[in-house]
Amino acid sequence: MLRSGKHSFGIVLILLIALALVATACGSEGTQGLKGIPGDKGAVGGKGATGDKGATGNKGATGDKGPTGVKAPTGRAGKTYPTKLIVVPTGVTASDQPAVVRAGARQPLVTVYGTGFPANEGLLIEVISPDGTAIAMEYVGQDAAKTSVTGAFKVNIRTDIAGLTLTSTTYTLKATTLSGVAASAPVVIR
Repeated sequence: MLRSGKHSFGIVLILLIALALVATACGSEGTQGLKGIPGDKGAVGGKGATGDKGATGNKGATGDKGPTGVKAPTGRAGKTYPTKLIVVPTGVTASDQPAVVRAGARQPLVTVYGTGFPANEGLLIEVISPDGTAIAMEYVGQDAAKTSVTGAFKVNIRTDIAGLTLTSTTYTLKATTLSGVAASAPVVIR
């Protein structure tokens, strides 16, 4: 027989709770909820520090020297042209030959055209008197004279000695390259 009282009420309550738990455990599974909205993208991080430079590697060994090639045969000599000088008084483009200039200090003041000389060589130009005395000529407007790649040149010259006046006669104007190729032409001082 059942007794009414406090104990019975407690037992009934415990049984009811146990039944509720069993019913909950045996119930059907619920449906999955909706996927949440993605969050904002985070900010880009700062650039990291540059790493230390690595050590320089050792220099590689020098390769073997290749064999020396055979000497090529000497080519044929090219055409040679006779050397030639044409002398005109400075300031004119043409003149009878031999050129005639007036006597005076630092004369002859002339323009010399030369052809047939070796290419790219320095020149020495001198005036030679009938007795064989040679006087160096000064290049007017340039430091030195040199033949072009074609072996030609054009220079303005005068005697190299200030105040020198040559006597009136026919002189020889001689141009010589550093390799010794020379040509001459007459010039008359009156």
